[in-house]
Parts: sequence; structure tokens; C-alpha cells
Amino acid sequence: MEQQLYTIPKIELHCHLDGSVSIDLLKQLALEQSISLNEHNLYVDQNCENLEQYLRCFDEIQKVLQTADSLQRSVVDVAAQAVEDNVKYIEIRFAPLFHMEKGLSIDETIQAVVEGAKQAMSQYDIKINILVCAMRQHSHAVNKDLFNHVLQGDSTHIAGIDFAGPEAAFPPEKIQEAAQYGVEKGLNLTLHAGECGCIHNVVQSIKLGAKRIGHGVAINNDAQVLAEVKTQQVLLEICPNSNIQTQAIKDVRELNIPYLVSHGIPFLINTDNRTVTQTTLLAEYDLLLESQQLTMKDIENINKHAVKHTFLSPNEQEELLQKMK
Repeated sequence: MEQQLYTIPKIELHCHLDGSVSIDLLKQLALEQSISLNEHNLYVDQNCENLEQYLRCFDEIQKVLQTADSLQRSVVDVAAQAVEDNVKYIEIRFAPLFHMEKGLSIDETIQAVVEGAKQAMSQYDIKINILVCAMRQHSHAVNKDLFNHVLQGDSTHIAGIDFAGPEAAFPPEKIQEAAQYGVEKGLNLTLHAGECGCIHNVVQSIKLGAKRIGHGVAINNDAQVLAEVKTQQVLLEICPNSNIQTQAIKDVRELNIPYLVSHGIPFLINTDNRTVTQTTLLAEYDLLLESQQLTMKDIENINKHAVKHTFLSPNEQEELLQKMK
């Protein structure tokens, strides 16, 4: 079954760079930079207590991701992992402001990641774009400045923006000014929402202009909101194993995936953080196959349907669609 699953061409739209760098590369970077890493703090397991514990892993990982070289190599590393899942297109997201502790500027962090994407595409049969993450807990001024750097710099391979960070403390209303600024400037917006159990946050995120919702699990059993998601053609970026670890759900069946399939609700399965969660895209789909939430045909279909929800131009979408056949 694994070989059959591998052969299906896939798309991944919710993958964090720092949370997905392989343990091997993290250890190599730590050695080169003479930094001591606690390997047990690089990932969680099924005994993870909550989202806060999950997010602490990033403090450890980011210690070795403060140089242009480490960022560039990290993108190549994540791309290599995605290729092992037969991913044909991936949008990798990262927060530039978390990679400036050793003197890199915003522009330099973005450029390093873009260079990594270019290098990876020259090595592997995969197309890569980057999503720039603002943080909910940062001020509107800081996040607007970040978006200005995105707008004024080399936009090659920058597909859009996202807001990550503590959702419960900083709901959509508290990020509205900066989010709308980005949208009004023409930036594609995806938003983490509904991970803390709040349906309202998903509804408000769509009103802010989000074309996709990261996680969104709070609404997966709300027929009325799901109908609106379908009407607005907003795609849910679902990350099953991560959601279990952060206690967003207790069981994968809570994602209500058969309902999403039967009602034509746009969604896609993603890893979120390959290393922190200790997962692959094949493992995510295998979990859903084993629990009878998806069939092989469903997996083919949702990946093909996801093409129109990528932050690609119409011509690029058509090219990708040909690769998905």
C-alpha cells in the first residue's frame, strides 16, 4: 500500500521550515556552529501536553537557524524530504523575524530562503514557493514593516503571507489591521485559525480575506460554517498528527474528513512540522487510510483539487495540474 500511496503526486501547503529541518541537519549545523542542542527538545510525541509544549521545540531548533547558510540548506533539506513523499509542489512557510539573532536583516533572511528554494528546484523534481509568517503577538507596525520588505524585495518564489503564534490570546480582531494591510497590498493570505477550538476565529479569518485556513479544526463538525467555507472556496490546511499532539483533537475521526469529501469542502492534508511532529506526508495519509477516513481515490482527488488553491498564477496552476496526472 505504501508504494501505491507514494505514486500519487501530491501538494503540500502547510509546512513550517524550522519545524521540518531534519534531525541530521540540525545536529550538523550545531556541530559547525559550536552550539549545544538538546535533541529531546527538537520533537514531541503522542504524550505532548498542549500547543505551548509543542511550540517550545522551536526555541531549540532556531538556535542553529540564524545564518544565511543554515537557512538555505534547511530549505534544500525540507525539499528533499518532500520529494520522498512524491510532492510536486510545496509552499514552505517561515517567520523571518525569528532568524535575525546573529545580525541578518529581514531582507537577508528572505533572500537566503529563496536561494534555498532555487537550489532545491535545481536538484529535485519539485516546485517550491515561500510563505512569509508574521506573528500574532507582534505589533501592527512590526508586521506591516515585514510585509513592506516582502513587497519591496525580490518577490520571486514568495507566494503569500501568514500569521502564526498564540491564536487564543491574539484572535483575528487583534491582527486585523496588519492582515488587511497585506491583503490590500495584493499579498495572498493564509491564516492559522480554529486550532484553539474557536469557530469564531475561522469565520473572522475568512472575513479578513484569508484564502486558506491553517488547521481550522474547530469548524470541522459545524455544517453551517463548512457550507460557507465551500461557498467562499476557502481551503482547509489539515494537519492530523500535529492536531493530535497539540490536543486540538483527541482522535483523527474528529476531523470529519468523510463529510468534507462527500460535501465537496476544499481541504488538503499536510505535515505542519515534519521533525517536531516526527511525521511525513506518507505517514499522514497512511493514518487516514488505516482509520478509513480516506480512500486512495480520495487522496488523488483532493491533491488535484488543491491545485486551484495554491498561490500560483493560472498558467503555473495549469502546468502543475499536468504534473498531477
